[in-house]
Amino acid sequence: MDRETLDEVLRTIRDFGKRELTREICLSLDERDECPVALIRRMMGPDLGLHLVFLPESAGGLGGGAYDVYRVSRELAEIDLGVATAFFAISLGTDPIAVGGTPDQKARWMGRIASEALIVAYGVTEPTAGSEVSAARTRAARETDSAGNVTGYVIDGTKQFITNGGIADLYTVLARTPDGLSFFVVEKGTPGLSPGAHEKKHGIRASDTTQVVLDGVRVPAENLVGGGEGVGLKQAQQVFGYTRLMVAAFGLGAGIAAMRLAIAYAKDRVQYGSPLIAKQGYTHGLLVPHAVALEASRAYIEEVAGRL
Repeated sequence: MDRETLDEVLRTIRDFGKRELTREICLSLDERDECPVALIRRMMGPDLGLHLVFLPESAGGLGGGAYDVYRVSRELAEIDLGVATAFFAISLGTDPIAVGGTPDQKARWMGRIASEALIVAYGVTEPTAGSEVSAARTRAARETDSAGNVTGYVIDGTKQFITNGGIADLYTVLARTPDGLSFFVVEKGTPGLSPGAHEKKHGIRASDTTQVVLDGVRVPAENLVGGGEGVGLKQAQQVFGYTRLMVAAFGLGAGIAAMRLAIAYAKDRVQYGSPLIAKQGYTHGLLVPHAVALEASRAYIEEVAGRL
């Protein structure tokens, strides 16, 4: 995106945060362990359309590059990591289609995500296969016609720790086919697809995280991402190679927000007759080292974004 467009998007996020995601609201969401689904949908609505940053212009998006995605992710993380995670997962769930889909699949699914503001979930991790993607046990059995042509697949398995798992309209699911791991697009409401247990987390609770259960889920052959079996692991590696930038942006955004809170506290907290901010031991011993680390992180992340 051009700089003017990016600046306008960032201003929109800040204004929305001030109105809809005050610190009190974010703390309340976290305490109640509640994902603000209606708010996420408003962020994707016609007035904001923030999900369009992550989508190419050919699909009706804004065609944001790596730097644009980093800045949007960081801006959201400075407001609330839970909401940022829920929103980021929409992009993550779309990415298997973006990196591996056929032209028809990209036009169909990414066009719908843009125009219908579909919430997407990335269904890869499992109870016994977390970061070891190659150990996934979810199966996709072929269905064939009388001539032996593959017409569809029946998917069985359980996914774990799925962001947006209980609220998604669309899922990209990794499953093991006869020729290897493959991604499938599965729509909400498909018989046999259901959210499982809601995860109880230590933080980032405004993000919906659940199991996703697939019990005899039937999808047509055209929902096989890329149109061929066995390329899912390669597609997953391509996705992770890009989305780690967003995770780094989350860490930076959360760190900046924490620093601002610490500085505000240091200005108000009076100890031994003066505010903490006036004490060199506090500023140079605590604040300055973290400020330096955050600035170094920002420079490093922006260098990586530029290279991507």
